[in-house]
Amino acid sequence: MYTQKRFYAKDEIIKSYDLHPIQNINSEPRNRWKKYAKINPSKKTGNDGIKEFIAKLSRGLMLPIAMLPIAGLFLGAGSAIINNANSEAMLIIGRVLQIPGNAIFSNLPVLFCVSIAITFTNDAGSSGLSALVGWIIFCALQTVFITPIDDGKVRFLFYILSDQEFTAIFTSNIGITSLQTSVFGGIVVGSVVAILYNKFKNIKMPTSLGFFSGVRFIPIITFGVMIIVSLIFCLIWPLIGKGIYLFGDVSSETPYGINSLIFGYIERALVPFGLHHAFYIPLWQTAAGGQINLDSEMVINGKHVMDYSTWYEFGVAKGILSADALHIIVGDQNCWAIANQFSGLNIQLVGGTSHIINMKDFVNIEGFSTANPGQYMQGKYPFMMFGLPAAAAAMIVAAPKGQNRKLALSAVLGAALTSFLTGITEPIEFTFLFLSPVLFWGFHAVFCAISFWLMNILHANMGISFSAGLIDFSIYGVLPDVLGARVDCWKAVIIGLAYVPIYFFGFWIVIVKKDIKTPGRGGNTTLFTKKDYQAKIAANESKKVNNNANKLNVNLDKLNDNQILALNIIDAYGGKDNITNVTACITKLRIQVKDASIVKDQELIALGAQGVIHPSKTSVYAVFGTKADVIKNNILDLLNKK
Repeated sequence: MYTQKRFYAKDEIIKSYDLHPIQNINSEPRNRWKKYAKINPSKKTGNDGIKEFIAKLSRGLMLPIAMLPIAGLFLGAGSAIINNANSEAMLIIGRVLQIPGNAIFSNLPVLFCVSIAITFTNDAGSSGLSALVGWIIFCALQTVFITPIDDGKVRFLFYILSDQEFTAIFTSNIGITSLQTSVFGGIVVGSVVAILYNKFKNIKMPTSLGFFSGVRFIPIITFGVMIIVSLIFCLIWPLIGKGIYLFGDVSSETPYGINSLIFGYIERALVPFGLHHAFYIPLWQTAAGGQINLDSEMVINGKHVMDYSTWYEFGVAKGILSADALHIIVGDQNCWAIANQFSGLNIQLVGGTSHIINMKDFVNIEGFSTANPGQYMQGKYPFMMFGLPAAAAAMIVAAPKGQNRKLALSAVLGAALTSFLTGITEPIEFTFLFLSPVLFWGFHAVFCAISFWLMNILHANMGISFSAGLIDFSIYGVLPDVLGARVDCWKAVIIGLAYVPIYFFGFWIVIVKKDIKTPGRGGNTTLFTKKDYQAKIAANESKKVNNNANKLNVNLDKLNDNQILALNIIDAYGGKDNITNVTACITKLRIQVKDASIVKDQELIALGAQGVIHPSKTSVYAVFGTKADVIKNNILDLLNKK
């Protein structure tokens, strides 16, 4: 059963045609997807609010993460030059590259703080300044309660801490010695600032204080509130911090890599709900993902490896660490970064011999490290670079030969290349998620978990920035191996090649046997492709576009192609009055609405969306790929026009 769609050019009908089900991944058979898309409009429940909060949180976390690829490239290149420098000039060049990259990784908590504040205030830039003010006050006040006492101990408020506990609980935040709250502290401070902004952004002060009305009041109230927040953290965080460190110690020492197996399944299973970022960030950026103590000497088989100096002094001498930095490194991503910087260096062993450090020396070493660098990252490479492109190939081959297969090729090839090159997998994953949920949770998520497990027990020890494609593979796999870090990136290739036939035949058999309507399957193919449709929208001022423009009181002649697309998307979401909030992540347009029942899913599909998701009763997400953020900006521009 095809749905009739009619598109109009200016003053005339262009063509009437059938919208084939393969253009709508939410089409027949409905019983396979209706539990994801069916909406019964009702008052927002507490559960819906939690889902929307976590979805927003995930988007806020992605903004700083997007900077990590370039930071990692600078950090890796700079470290390589420093490790092989034979002149002062080369050393300076290395530090010029290394220090900016290291600065990003070292200051992620404050970046998360600012990003969260901006995200929860509809991209209000002034909230970012208030968040920075809040973070400075939050960290600075804690120094008041740090007091050295006798016998090498430190009194923090009413806690008496030994040197070892001191290094585990405190760190240097933007140059201020304060609690090691990592991203948790940044999220809390950013969230508090967002609440203050949304509550007081329109406040009117008395006439004599009128200058401080509106958004200028936010930094002022933030200053005072952060004193209270900082004091609360001083009271409770030492105990919470110890609990996080204990979790990191226990999980990193789980036998046979079971921790990575569990992580891999949960992380991928949360992708459809947009919650995977909120799940993995604590493991990447806090002690829950492991720690390296650079103030301890490495011990292997009961013997001290380094007799030349402590690791911290060695790092300062080589320019890897700053002289005023504290010694504790926490989080899987941070541990990988510091281990990569040390790898390839020649150190002095007990007895006068030398040893070239490599990544394997940092794996759960007694008295030195409870980290296994890469344990929550490296498992993505086999299925993102090899598995999912093979699944895409299965979709193409499963389509009948001829025009159908050409249609499948045009629809799937771009998504497969995107997964291989950048590790952005949502176009492929959401296609078979809605057509056959069993393929996603029962097959794909399981093999994702196995990939993490295999990479862990084989000690591949590869890092990533935010996603594992060929670009990250080169920066975090090939380059470190060339420089002697021994991350063994070839193991990811071996596992990935084994995944190719597993994913190809697994998907092909299920698609054919269950008659799943993947691109190119299901009947009529004599229709406009998505590209054809978008070209007609850009080339013609249709009656529908004119109506949409009139509703928003905008001049159609002054709109470009992208703005016309945004205009139609607004209409598909039920119009301006139905939209309450507009955001976007890497591939999804995330829009909150008053009434989700009037959102036209098939219209969004026809406009280029690869899938439509209803994560809650007031949220409708459309998967537009990497252009989602551009569409968001154009929608906001149109909605804000007077």
